[in-house]
Amino acid sequence: MTQLKALLDSTDEPTSYLVANVSVGNRLFSKKNNALNANQSSTNLLVYSPSLGYAHKSGLGLTVGANLLNDINGFGVNQYSISPSFDLADNKNIAFGLSYTRYFVNNKFSPYSSPIQNDFYTALTFKKTWVQPGIALGYSTGQYSEVKYKDTVVTNTKKHYYDSVNYSLTAFSLNISAGHQFLWYGILDKQDGLGLTTTLIANAGSGKTTITHNTNAAILFARLTKKGRIPKLQNDKFEMQSIGCNLDLNYTIGHLSLQPQFYIDCYLPATDANRVSHVFVFNIGYTF
Repeated sequence: MTQLKALLDSTDEPTSYLVANVSVGNRLFSKKNNALNANQSSTNLLVYSPSLGYAHKSGLGLTVGANLLNDINGFGVNQYSISPSFDLADNKNIAFGLSYTRYFVNNKFSPYSSPIQNDFYTALTFKKTWVQPGIALGYSTGQYSEVKYKDTVVTNTKKHYYDSVNYSLTAFSLNISAGHQFLWYGILDKQDGLGLTTTLIANAGSGKTTITHNTNAAILFARLTKKGRIPKLQNDKFEMQSIGCNLDLNYTIGHLSLQPQFYIDCYLPATDANRVSHVFVFNIGYTF
């Protein structure tokens, strides 16, 4: 949106502006790292994400937002986010951006809450060639939890057992991309423009998950731990993880912008789950 807005601007100087956005899609995790979003297990839930951002002409920016969805507790806010950022302004050779997003999750036990609470992301793209190569780095940390219950009868006595599991994770991602942006002007009006960006992305990364339990079945838990059936640490070595394709369409007229985005990802390592996943978002923005 920023690049097309700058091209449509009648002045050559960077400007400061305020932007209000409302997006609808199935994105649960990261605002910018689609490789992380492709790992989400649920893709059939609609997420409504209003946000308000300020972009200064120096390149500094700040965005606050929220995710609203309909889960087992009904429709409401699932999490909030705040994201300071920097985008290199008015450079015809490269595009560079750096951002940090902090997510505040209302219910860490919800399967629809992001396991990521701290998300660092930076991207660099060379703009002078027809096919624009790029590289992006991501580093994320966070926690999520789940709880399991089991009722049973032991020596004619009813027992109620629970196991609360907490997962602490870190993830590093490296994305190599090649894309091209097609631009058309004067589609419906002299002051409008349409941009279509197609990008092929190779995603690599590594991760570590530390697992802790809180249970009232202490004897059984100790026995299973001794037998090695309770994992405490999961390490995923750095490797090529997936290949993806991102389609980003942006129509801007005056202060209004319509931006549908679709990302499809094919997971490469051996897995019993579905290898192909997708993330889609439709965004409406208005600049002031």
